[in-house]
Amino acid sequence: MRVTDGIRRIIEDWRTKGVSPEETAQSLRIPIDEVKAIIMQAHPAPAQPKRPEFLEPRYALEKPAGIGDNRRES
Repeated sequence: MRVTDGIRRIIEDWRTKGVSPEETAQSLRIPIDEVKAIIMQAHPAPAQPKRPEFLEPRYALEKPAGIGDNRRES
């Protein structure tokens, strides 16, 4: 079925008012798949935020055994 621009505006307007796609399809006598497709075109889903990559934690290298600070407290 060919949907006119006027019908598209009605579907979009009803969607913003909270009318369900099923009720819209029944009232306008349009297949529900077509109503849902028009809604998806008018209100696309927002892009999902990109997940941050895992970064290795920084750590200090261990000192080899026997090597250290040779200063002593007096």
